[in-house]
Amino acid sequence: MTIANKYIQQCKSLFPVYGKLERTFLNRLKVQVNEHLDLFPDISYNELVKKFGSPREVVMEYYDNIEDDYLLSKIDLAKKVKKFLLFIAILFLVYFFYQSYTTYQALNLIKDQQIIYEKQGTIEETK
Repeated sequence: MTIANKYIQQCKSLFPVYGKLERTFLNRLKVQVNEHLDLFPDISYNELVKKFGSPREVVMEYYDNIEDDYLLSKIDLAKKVKKFLLFIAILFLVYFFYQSYTTYQALNLIKDQQIIYEKQGTIEETK
């Protein structure tokens, strides 16, 4: 992994929501970082952080310059998606437990109805 990719990945991981504007921002940042690395190919990661700021600072600055309505709508959407996924997970668990219960009941019913075969024949006395 290159220094630029490491830096961009660390920035990306700090975004609480990731949409089109964040992707555009990171693409522009990546272009700037790569241009800087072209000019200074022997630069270290720490020097890159000094030049552009820490990933945390970059994300904080991005949110300082973004519209509040956009951020609030993205957070609201993220909450709705999380609630929907939680609902689906609960439905899945209920279905799984129901299937397990019905399978267990069927197994018990089969055990109770097990047919035992008896061998028929005569018993002879041996002398």
